[in-house]
Amino acid sequence: MFNERKALQMTLQAMLEQRMALRRQYVDQDKQLGADIKQLLSRIRELDNEAGIGDDDESSEDEALSTEEFSDNLVKRMKVRKAHIRHDYLEVAKHIENLLREAMSPMSLADLCSVLKARHQVEFASPYIGVQKSLKYLPQVKVEKDGRKLIFSL
Repeated sequence: MFNERKALQMTLQAMLEQRMALRRQYVDQDKQLGADIKQLLSRIRELDNEAGIGDDDESSEDEALSTEEFSDNLVKRMKVRKAHIRHDYLEVAKHIENLLREAMSPMSLADLCSVLKARHQVEFASPYIGVQKSLKYLPQVKVEKDGRKLIFSL
């Protein structure tokens, strides 16, 4: 008997196989490009050595500069995700309460996080989520919005 569930399972299986084929193809293409790049670099070195243009030091420096520029451009385009760090949110909540008492005025999320980092070396991968988890232990803290900013006060 052929029903919708069976059709969906077959579609899912076909999509998973297609995904694996694309991944294999990508890996193969990446390996081929890497080999082509190595081949080109070695040929450039050979030509430089034959022409007596540069020493090995200069060509290696040029190569290093080009790879550094490439990696810098790549890093700028990629979003870097911060490593996950476990925090004792009860302790962080106590720090937040003390900071708000000391300030005697409302603090924005950015200000609160910068002071937490400076004084207590507490840094969140996502400041909003980290502070929200800490605020579970502080029902007395009021959270208000000022445009797009979150303002915390006692």
